[in-house]
Formats: sequence, C-alpha cells, structure tokens
Amino acid sequence: MASEHINDGGRILTSFIKGDELAKALAGGADYLVLNKEMVNELNVFPVPDGDTGTNMSLTIKSAVKQVNGLDDKAGVADVALAASRGALMGARGNSGVILSQYFRGFSEGLKDKDKASIKDIAYALKKASDMTYKAVMKPTEGTILTVGRELGEYAIRHFQNHKDISSFLKAVIDAGQKSLDNTPNLLPVLKEQGVVDAGGQGLIIVLRGILKVVNGEIIESVEDDELKRKTPSGYVPAEGLDEDIEFGYCTEFIISGDDSKAEDFKKSLISMGDCILVVGGGGIIKTHIHTNNPGKVLEMAIQIGALQDIKIDNMRIQHKEKFFKDEEVESAKNANLTKKVDKEYAFVAVSIGDGLDKVFDDLNVDYIVRGGQTMNPSTEDLLKGVEASSGKNVFILPNNKNILLAAKQVDELTDRNVIVIESRSIPEGISALLAFNPEADIETNKAHMQEALEQVTSASVTYAVRDTEISGKTIKEGDIIGLDRSDILEVGSDITSVTKALIESLNHEDYSVITLYYGEDVDKEDANELLEMLEEEYDEMDIELIYGGQPLYYYLISLE
Repeated sequence: MASEHINDGGRILTSFIKGDELAKALAGGADYLVLNKEMVNELNVFPVPDGDTGTNMSLTIKSAVKQVNGLDDKAGVADVALAASRGALMGARGNSGVILSQYFRGFSEGLKDKDKASIKDIAYALKKASDMTYKAVMKPTEGTILTVGRELGEYAIRHFQNHKDISSFLKAVIDAGQKSLDNTPNLLPVLKEQGVVDAGGQGLIIVLRGILKVVNGEIIESVEDDELKRKTPSGYVPAEGLDEDIEFGYCTEFIISGDDSKAEDFKKSLISMGDCILVVGGGGIIKTHIHTNNPGKVLEMAIQIGALQDIKIDNMRIQHKEKFFKDEEVESAKNANLTKKVDKEYAFVAVSIGDGLDKVFDDLNVDYIVRGGQTMNPSTEDLLKGVEASSGKNVFILPNNKNILLAAKQVDELTDRNVIVIESRSIPEGISALLAFNPEADIETNKAHMQEALEQVTSASVTYAVRDTEISGKTIKEGDIIGLDRSDILEVGSDITSVTKALIESLNHEDYSVITLYYGEDVDKEDANELLEMLEEEYDEMDIELIYGGQPLYYYLISLE
C-alpha cells in the first residue's frame, strides 16, 4: 500500500498516504479494535455491569468507517478524515467513544485541505487530535486515553523528521504510545491497585496498531460487530399487558400555588391514595404527581393548601393502548424523517432504562425517551433523533448517566434547536430535575433550578459483580451482590435484600426524609414489597416509596432526598 514507495526486502516504505489508503487503514484500525474489544473491556476497573470501554470505542469507530465508506475512491485524505470525524461524532457512545470522536475531529482538522498526507502532516494531525480531546473534557484526568494520545502526539512532533517512511514513523509513535500506556498505573492509583493499564488508552493503541498493519500490507479480518445491530427504540415501547398491572388507573398532576413548606406534610397525606408519588415544593408552588384511583379526592386535599393550576388527569389503562409506539411503528419511525414542526417553547428528551421508568418519565411530560443505560449507552445520533423528533424550540436533554453526558453535550452543534443539557448522572437525579422545571420561568432560571434540584439527591444502586476484584479494601467475587453510592462500593454480600438494607443504613439516612426505590426486572414484586415493609418498620419517621422501574442489571435504583 503506497502512494510513493520503495521496496525494501518485501517491506513497503511509504512517504505519503492518499485518501483511499487512509480509508483502508482506518477500516483496519476499526476491525482490529473489534477483534480485541473484549480484552479492552476486561481492563475496566469497576466490577459492575457497565458501558464497557472496548464496546463503546468499537461502535464509535465503526460508525466513522461507515461514513467513510460512502465516499468516492478518489476522495483525498481531508475528505476521508472529515467523513470519519462526522461518523464518529454521530456514533459516539459513552465517554470513551466521545473522546475517540474528538480525536478523529482533531485529526481531521490537522489534515484540512490535504489531498494526500506526508509524515509531517500526520504528525501534526496526531498532535491536533490530542489537543481536541483535552478541550472536550471539563476536568482532564491524567493516566487515561488523554495522556496516551498527548504523549504519542508530542513524540510525533519531535521525531517525524527522523523517519523517511510512514510505516517506521507509525511504529515509533505507537511504541511511544505504548510506553505512555504502560505508565498510566503510576498516574492513576486505581489502575495500580487493580494491576491494569487504562482501557481507553489501550483501545487507542489497538486502533493505531490495526492501522499500521494495513500500512504494512497485512490483511485484517473484517468483523461484523453484533452490537452494531442491536435496536435502540425510537420512543417508549410499553411492556405487553401493562394495563393488567396498573393498580391505580389515573395519572394525576397539578401545581398548587401556596405555602410550599407544606409539601412534605401533603406528600405524607397522599401515601394512602396511590403510588408513584412525587411532590416537590419551592418558590411558592408545590408540584405534584400521583397515580391514584380517586383523583377528585386528591384535588380536594390539594385545594386546601392553595389555588390549583396545570391540572392533568390521564386514564392510564386506556392511554397505554393509544399513546405509545407499537414495535412496527418504532421501526418505521427510525427510518423516517423524525423532524417535527416546532410548535412549543420547551421539550424534554430523557434517557431511560426500563419500561417502568419510561412510564415515570412519560408522566413527567418527557417528549421523547431514548432507551439506554449502563451496557447500552445511546449514541450522539440517538440523542439527536430525540431532539429532532420533539416539537420544542428549546430542548432539555437529561442523560441520566455519567457515561452518556459527553455524548449529550455534542448534540447542540448538530441541530438548529437550542439544546440544554441537564447534567443528571442517574435516573433519580433526572426525575428530581424534571420536577423542578417551571414552565413560566426562563431557560437559565430553569437550568439553574433543575441542576440545584438534582444536586440535592443521593443516588444509590444494587447490582452484581461481573468479575473478581479487590477494590477499596473489599474482596469481591463474580456474582456477589454489591451496593453502590454513586460509584463507591459500600456493601458486598450474597443476598439482594440484605445488601439493599445495609446500603441504605450506610448512606447517612438520618439526613434525608424521603427514600424512593425503583425495583428492576429481575426483582419479584412480592420480594420488593417485603423489603418495603421492612424499611417502613425500621424507618417509620421517613416517607418510603416503592416504584416499578423495570431496569435490567440493577436490582434497585435508590433515591434519598
């Protein structure tokens, strides 16, 4: 593979690379990463089911290659790099995927207006790629893919003049990157504790090794990643027979204009009236949401506090049959132009991970629900579709997961809508943020209030360990039940209920007045209710709510407020 080359004992030496050659090299890098993605996934430090780094980076670079494949064979390196950048941007999944997409973006800027690229061009493009990744992250952490990209880019700038062919240059750059990768445990204590290198940095080195193999004339087996074929629903698809499980049939929402200090007492008075109770007071109003069989009685109780406004009552047993997409409609919508006429001021796009949680978000007037979560991080394109399918001039995105936050922040540059990302890192945070929204307030006020509301929430979860590990002084075996406070492992055991109780006990519960538990698809309703009874007996001074979330992998998502 060469545009200008000499033959050295069968080894091809190239001094320039053309567009079609760069396209083949990028495809090789993608295939090599897919072949080795499980090795990268195994480097993930945390033992929980998560959006694995190797998977997210593979999906991102495959999206880049797909975009490149649509180019003419005569496209120059600038066009190829730009297409890869755009494809990676749209397909970016998880923080590692977003960082990789920004790497491609910087690389593309470094090759702007180039028909073919010299060793010097590539060196400066690698440096530009690294610079762009640092700009994408609010607080760059050394000992990660950022460090590896920076140090190999700096090496490229210092030493490109010492090389006459791209093959030897890339090998030297990769060796410098490998040295940087090997040093990451010395920069991040958690890596040293686990005896691993940074997963994102490893992924980047694998991509570059794949590119080098193609430059050297090797053929890498093309891999069709099954995860690229997975379907991401375009809207909320309810579980079959959902109406049969509806105990309280009327979704009732309203705002009370009055003494917001009465919010807690009002919430307590609603406990016997239904479920999915959400009451938030502030700024002279009390926002209320409840599923009940007697909405009239609820409104009578509310009017004792103050004037009512924005009353909304829906019959959920009928609603679920009419309102949501059927499977065929989802597929049709995915392939259609989803852009809607902008006919209202505000809209909401939220990431959700279970049919019960979908329902909660729909009740909170979310316009478009993107399915995703720990092991299925939605791409920037998935979130963009949600924005375009909504009818709001100003669209709030709630990523509800720290690993989706960077992808959400990329949407604004891809649409004419005004996109506001609320930095919700968990489902409970997203719910609290939505409850704090005031349709009468301006964007900046709402953004501030929503951000403030989610910061008042402590999010915890109960899941299982996917690998053996020792972390934070705890010995964990695959299959153990673990309780987490955000990302800190607080409890380890063999019983879901016991770990959940111990987790709540360890969360300084005395600082809170409300506990909400969202139970997952792998938890029996009877077991969840038994846990609820135990908690109500032990914490009789607190309001405790149990809501079906239907989320996979996580037995319980817990909110303390």
